[in-house]
Amino acid sequence: MEVDWAGPVAAVTRRDVLRLVSAGVLANVLAGCRHLPLPGACSLNHPIIDVHCHFFNAADVPVDGLVRYVALREKMPEKRLSANAEEAKGLENALVVFLVTALGDVAPKAKHELAVLKKGARRLSDAELARRKDEQLRVAVRDLIARAGEQRSTFSRRSLGESPDYDGLLRQLGGTPDLPQTFQRRSGGGVSEADVDTVATAAKAHDQIGTYLSFVRLMQDYRENLAEAYVKIFASKCRLSLITPSILDFDKSLHGTSSPQRDQIDVMDEVQQIVTREHGIRMHSFVGFDPHREAQRPGSSLANVQYAITEKGFIGVKIYPPMGFKAWGNADPAIDGALKRLYAWCRDNDVPIMAHAENSIGAGCGYGNLASPAYWKKLLDTNQYDKLRINLAHFGAFDEILRPGAPTGVMVSCARDKFSGPPTWEEIIGRTIDHERRPNLFADLSYLSELVSSDDKNLHTKIRQLLDEWLDDYDPDARHLMFGTDWSMMALEKDYNAYVSRIVEQLTLASVSDEHQQNILWRNASRFLGLDRPGKTRDRLTAYCDKHGLGSAWLSELAIA
Repeated sequence: MEVDWAGPVAAVTRRDVLRLVSAGVLANVLAGCRHLPLPGACSLNHPIIDVHCHFFNAADVPVDGLVRYVALREKMPEKRLSANAEEAKGLENALVVFLVTALGDVAPKAKHELAVLKKGARRLSDAELARRKDEQLRVAVRDLIARAGEQRSTFSRRSLGESPDYDGLLRQLGGTPDLPQTFQRRSGGGVSEADVDTVATAAKAHDQIGTYLSFVRLMQDYRENLAEAYVKIFASKCRLSLITPSILDFDKSLHGTSSPQRDQIDVMDEVQQIVTREHGIRMHSFVGFDPHREAQRPGSSLANVQYAITEKGFIGVKIYPPMGFKAWGNADPAIDGALKRLYAWCRDNDVPIMAHAENSIGAGCGYGNLASPAYWKKLLDTNQYDKLRINLAHFGAFDEILRPGAPTGVMVSCARDKFSGPPTWEEIIGRTIDHERRPNLFADLSYLSELVSSDDKNLHTKIRQLLDEWLDDYDPDARHLMFGTDWSMMALEKDYNAYVSRIVEQLTLASVSDEHQQNILWRNASRFLGLDRPGKTRDRLTAYCDKHGLGSAWLSELAIA
């Protein structure tokens, strides 16, 4: 069993470690740590559909982008490494390098895992994979120590500006300002393995950095293990009927390499079957679509979509406008042409589309704004895609009212990466649904950490009030909101194992009736996915399930009269 080191222990030096061990304190802390949290409580007796989650690993996305734009960018300012903004930026830029190095090349490639699942290659044991993860962390620590030493000998800290502050990060990990000098005083500047282990232990125990390292270890695992972890955390006590994890296609936007989309599709095909057979939970994935790739090579990205949907049991398509495009109305007609081919095929084949719709995870200056639902309204205003079922993900933070003018994340240096004032994106979605009678437009409550992980009770009250008003104004029958966890991304937050129960608790406090909660927790997802009635989606999944001996009777359980 691996260890989740993101705990309450502050960063410590080797002397502190020995002192804590002698006092029995550290032993008690480590005895209570685990790679995965305990399963979350759940008392619901009706189905749940998680319409938004992920089981990809670090081999499936460009690693630098995963750290910079996904793991770090989302954090709130109060969770920064320093209260001083410039100092925090230097520390965070150093942390990017540290975490990218810690990720390394450990995560199994999709082609390798596919061979493992088909019994054609040896699977690494849990112990061997854990050893590789630990050694890669040591590599990152050695690299950090070397960079800090070089930086200390050539620059003053005042000259750093926003450049990576490796020395400052090492000070945070070591818990003492004397740690870097201690390394330098060694003969020849050498660092012992004991020193490396000391810093690695301190990094794991650091309240914030330890959380990132736990996420790193998760991203270094087999995709099958990520699916198994999800089941243990969320499905041990809840009646999860269907999960629809998404795979990504970020290579063109984040400028890196990753497992080819076709290999990722084939791996998830195998994992879908394993999850169904071993746990009785239906799993049908969303495939990524990149209009940049499609514009450069017409038919390339769309061919992957068609392969996944028609042959591999996938259920929908996921796109990420913050990677550098709008849902409609791009300056480059080739991008709109690529999107038009996708939309037309999905419309004609009854395939749902999920889109990132939060001002975050932008691959460039101001790119987060490209996720605005206003661009989806423009698409729907063409009246060519009225039957297209669309989910605008990450609804419910009401940032434009609650955080106007605030940076959209910590890893930003661009004046355009700020939340605008009203109207909120939620309001734009509501107006489009209600005033324009768009029954096929949905939104999901995934990664709503403001309502689930935050301890700010006043914020909870404000969000519940805004949600209650939104439902009254735009969706009185609660037919357009859906449930999603956004795990494994939610693993960056505390108490994420309680996501289901806390969302239900907050909905109850917002005066959402049990009947309407069932709409949010499963019925609306059934409508969005096309499972509520006979049609092309159910026909495809019936054929897939019957082909693989998985049975298709479950589809009737999600039918809605």
